[in-house]
Order: sequence, then structure tokens, then C-alpha cells
Amino acid sequence: MTQTKIVLVMDVPEPPKAVIRWDLAWQLFLPDALGDIPAGDGKQSVPLARWFWEAMGHMMGRLRPDSPETVWCVVPPLTPAAEDFVIRLASFWSDTIVDHRQGPSEHNCWRAPIVNVFGEDTQSEAEARLTTTYGPNETAHYFMPLLGVGRAFMRVEVVPPGSATARLHSHSAVDEYYLVLSGRALLRMGSHELEIGPGTLIGKPTGPDLTSHLVASLGESIMVLDMEIWPDRELRSKDIIYYPDQRELLWRGEGWRGAQVISSLGSAWDLKQHYDDGYVRQDDGNWVPANIPGTDPRKPR
Repeated sequence: MTQTKIVLVMDVPEPPKAVIRWDLAWQLFLPDALGDIPAGDGKQSVPLARWFWEAMGHMMGRLRPDSPETVWCVVPPLTPAAEDFVIRLASFWSDTIVDHRQGPSEHNCWRAPIVNVFGEDTQSEAEARLTTTYGPNETAHYFMPLLGVGRAFMRVEVVPPGSATARLHSHSAVDEYYLVLSGRALLRMGSHELEIGPGTLIGKPTGPDLTSHLVASLGESIMVLDMEIWPDRELRSKDIIYYPDQRELLWRGEGWRGAQVISSLGSAWDLKQHYDDGYVRQDDGNWVPANIPGTDPRKPR
């Protein structure tokens, strides 16, 4: 099996070879942060990482006998965080990563694409850029896409006393799990409340629409590993989020971005019973007959 070497360069090699154009992709996906990683929400860098993932999949693979001997990654001038980002992602695809930006070199700069959930003091450059500060002592450390481009999205949240991990909520399309790393907190799950501590793993799979969240109401901060499992690598599937405290539904995803009060949600039974009738549903849930092509007006009750 061919062992492909990945080479970082600043210019396109001649004659044309197997080339990945990070320099052009960066302009397309992150034009305001050329050669850098935007600070904060890790999802900003997912499209760029996904592009690289798909481009590499078309060109090579560890179980692909026809992989080229060398793949050239043409990069723009990189900040230390962006360099860490590029090399980490490349290290999933090859055990040999060499940097020719300053001239030929055989030094292998492969980096283990791993993170330490407790390692705030030992974060890499890219990890530090993907840390969001929401307020005093309240942060989120985003691990994706540094752990690869898959269907999982993970972050470690530090929640100070008096705050919560998020609204009480459920997802229709995203499985979510919380692992408490440190601290004690109040778990709200459906209509129940219970105290939990380090090592507690909480499941919130799709299906029953069971709501949950963690509240730091016991006088101490909590550290939580929040894990989302999406149906797609793009992290943009259509998903309905239910917020019972606010009595709201959020419709999000590609082509969706709206909110609905839960009281407007009616039973599907009436719709099915009168599927072939002509009518218009009113905001209060009632209906009025209507002349709709291909139907007869619905008869009053």
C-alpha cells in the first residue's frame, strides 16, 4: 500500500502534481481571516475543514492502493494557530507531514490529532483560538474540527455558579450527551430535578423529545463535555429544538430559521382526516373552507 507524504508549500509545484489549494479555499471560506482561525465558535472553521476532508478523499486514502506518493498542500501565510489546524487535519490522512515553506526538509511535523479535555493550560495554538469566553469564568473550548470532520461536535463548557449549560431543550435530529468532568450541578430532565456530580453521563437521544440541561445552582462551577451527534458531516441538518420554559420551538438548519410558540402546535389527526378537503388553517388552530384547485371545500362541522 502506498504511503503518501503530505508536503506544505507556499507556491504551486511545477510540473502540476497532486495539489490541495488551501490558499484559494481560505479566501472562499474564511475571507476575513486569511491564513488564520477565527476566534470563538469552532463551527466557523468547519466548512474549510470539510472542504479539505472531501478533497483529500477524492485524491488519496490509507486503504487506497492508487494514492499518490506525494500530496502538495499550497497554503497562504499561516498564523501559528492556522498552521496547527492544517497539520492536525493532514495528520489524519498521512503519517508523514513535511514543511517545505522555508525550503526542502525531511523533518516530520506530524501532530497527534488529539485533545485533553482537562488541558486548558496545555492547549495548542488552534485549541486556544477555538475557545469562547461568554463572561467571567464562563468559557467553551471547541474541539471540532481539530478531532476530524465527522458527525460529532464536541466542546468543554465551564459554567459558573448561577448559570446553565443552555436552555432546557431537546433536539429532533441531533443526539446529545453531557459528561460532567468536575463540580456538582442540578440536572433538570423533563419535569424532574436531581443533583449530579463528576462522572455522570447524561443521554439525550432523538425520538422522545426529552428535555434536559444542567444548572450550576449548588454554589460551584461545573465543567461539562457536551457531545452532539449529527446526521451529517456538514452540521446543518434540519432540526427542531423544543424549549419548554419559554414555550418555544426553534426551526433551524439549511433553509430553516424560524421560531414558533408551542401552543400553536396542533394534532395531525384533523389534517389527516381532511387531507383531500379544501380549507385554510387559522392562527388560532381553527379553519375556514377554501376553494383550492383539486379539492372540494371542506364542509362545516
